[in-house]
Amino acid sequence: MLVKYKQDYEKIALGLLSFTPDLKDFERLSTELAAYSSEENRQLFLWKNSQGDFVGIVGVEVEPTYVMLRHLAFTPDYRHQATQFEVLDAVHLFFEGKRIMSPVDMSELLTAWERHCAENAQNNEA
Repeated sequence: MLVKYKQDYEKIALGLLSFTPDLKDFERLSTELAAYSSEENRQLFLWKNSQGDFVGIVGVEVEPTYVMLRHLAFTPDYRHQATQFEVLDAVHLFFEGKRIMSPVDMSELLTAWERHCAENAQNNEA
């Protein structure tokens, strides 16, 4: 389940964002988290598993016609495609009517998710 970031979740968010390769330095990590709090078009969500534990984080930049993925990270036990697809499904529902886009380093995941969505749509039509 997607949970919108709020200040109470700062330590959890810092921990989850630290799983992102380009955010290993604490100063860079803190700056990035602050940007999500201060910039209107950037939003951060935590991903809660069925047991109620926060196991992932997704950061997006919201534009008029699309949502750009900026960060997507999970605890080691949840780094599998099924969880990533669940998060992308939830982001897609949250930002209904907007296309999800990604930087090059996430394009393979996004392409796989889009293919998965198309296959599910075909199976539901049959």
